[in-house]
Amino acid sequence: MNYREFFRRLILILVLAVALYGMWYLRQTLLLGFTAVILSVAMSIPANTLQTRWHWPRRWALLVAILGAVLLLLLVALVIVPTIVRETIALFAQAPQAVNTAAQYYQLLRESNERLMEALPALEIETFVSNQQTMMDTAVSVLNAGIPIVLQGFGVIASSLANLAIVIFMSIFFLIDPTSYIRATFFLVPRPYHQRILTIWNELSKTLRSWLSALLISISITSVLVWLILGVGLGMPNVMSVAVFAGFATLIPNVGVFLPLIPITIFTLADDPTRLIWVAPAYLLIQFVESNILTPSVVKAEMDIPSGGLLLFQVMAGILFGALGVLLSVPLLAVIIALVREVYSYDVLGLRGLHVRLLQTAQGWTLEEEE
Repeated sequence: MNYREFFRRLILILVLAVALYGMWYLRQTLLLGFTAVILSVAMSIPANTLQTRWHWPRRWALLVAILGAVLLLLLVALVIVPTIVRETIALFAQAPQAVNTAAQYYQLLRESNERLMEALPALEIETFVSNQQTMMDTAVSVLNAGIPIVLQGFGVIASSLANLAIVIFMSIFFLIDPTSYIRATFFLVPRPYHQRILTIWNELSKTLRSWLSALLISISITSVLVWLILGVGLGMPNVMSVAVFAGFATLIPNVGVFLPLIPITIFTLADDPTRLIWVAPAYLLIQFVESNILTPSVVKAEMDIPSGGLLLFQVMAGILFGALGVLLSVPLLAVIIALVREVYSYDVLGLRGLHVRLLQTAQGWTLEEEE
């Protein structure tokens, strides 16, 4: 290796190191850009449908898609969020009643059987109510002491709203003229690779569309089943808020399944504690059917991501990027898998069209490869 080749490789390594450091330093900004790309892809789906199937002019199709997204955000901000806030306040107001009712049912359950009376400790209702009042007074004191912290939280909320506004404007710019950003990548690679770059862009767009379709199916199925079974069938109160919350909780893989159990438990205890015996298992059954039978049967061919790898990547994304990283862990992992597959596995290693099968035998795993 001559000196010229050595210095060329050294400069390349330094440039890559500086680029990686810059990406790490700007990781939150890059994640906001990725969020804007996802929103632009989501808005492009109805816009492209109007343009290709209904032959609308592109500017009118884009206008309808953007207005639809704005109206959806306004619906969430003006209808759903106030409802959730109002019912959350009612939740805290009903909490003492729920605790008292639970204590009474506990006492009745204990007195219904001699063995239960021996196994379960006695609970004095008067002492319990007195302790409950003490706990409420303590909670009020803690709340008063925490007011400065709450006020500091308004800065976080303002920052989040500012980031949301930036993401929305960025997504609109991406939607209006996506070709300029794709065209810019052609000046980074030699001309013979331009068609391949375009293919990779199309594959990444297909990946994000597949995730959005899977997400829409999951939110719709979860919300409808929670409303139909828990609300109509079992008569759980405040079911609309719980259904919306359960639907959007599917944005958080794995963990989001269990978050709706919190409002379900408190609402049910405040209304009729005995109903919780049926409501909680029914909700878990809904999540099991939705996440293991209905949704996978529709989107498995499009989004085949191992659950264990997704859980590990979700933890890593939370450590590196915070809460937004957890929310976007699925599309981020899907895009990384698509890039590695297209650029490294297919182009570098030449594994396109190779099908691998693993068979387990008494001696271990055996490999079968088919072109």
